[in-house]
Amino acid sequence: MIKTYLIFTLMLTHVFVFGQGRRDYLISFSDTTSGEELFGFKAKNGNIIIEPKYEITGTARMHAIAFVTKKFRWVAINRKDSILLSPYIYDNGPDELREGLFRFEENGKIGFANEKGEKIIKARFDYVSYFINGLALFNVGGHADYTDPEHATWDGGLWGFVDKKGIEVIRPQFISAYSFRKRFAEVWTGDKKHCLIDKKGKIRKTFTD
Repeated sequence: MIKTYLIFTLMLTHVFVFGQGRRDYLISFSDTTSGEELFGFKAKNGNIIIEPKYEITGTARMHAIAFVTKKFRWVAINRKDSILLSPYIYDNGPDELREGLFRFEENGKIGFANEKGEKIIKARFDYVSYFINGLALFNVGGHADYTDPEHATWDGGLWGFVDKKGIEVIRPQFISAYSFRKRFAEVWTGDKKHCLIDKKGKIRKTFTD
């Protein structure tokens, strides 16, 4: 029951963000002839394109890529059933597509790929958020602090911002920061001042907390 609920929830998420408005797609299906439920993909005419061999799928309709688990490890595959990358795991499942990009992991670092599974920004970040208003928040020198096996916060280090070309538009210099909301972001400077900055990193307001 838990597995079924997880699969259904992931499918709903990724069919909307990875396949809106596209008519050419493969459909996920399940098969139990092996004695366990496994997933594959077939064409709309019923022809099997990818044999059922994956334990979980997070993709109901496969346009360019699909998220599946192989030996219970999440991977992204293409229509030729080739493994492209390992998605960053966020909230117990593969990262979602936001502003045209999603995060992937490689050699312990995080980068960004597009909806086709093409790696757009090299995996070089210890931690980086998803994109909001064109910028992503990244950390240098910090570490993960696990409150339990599945949830962690990122502590220490310095925070900066990177754009969709992978350019660090605001160098890591803040001891704490929030993502941009429209034109401004809240940050805390090295001397613990609470400020608002613009997208060039210029301080626009200092709060008197």
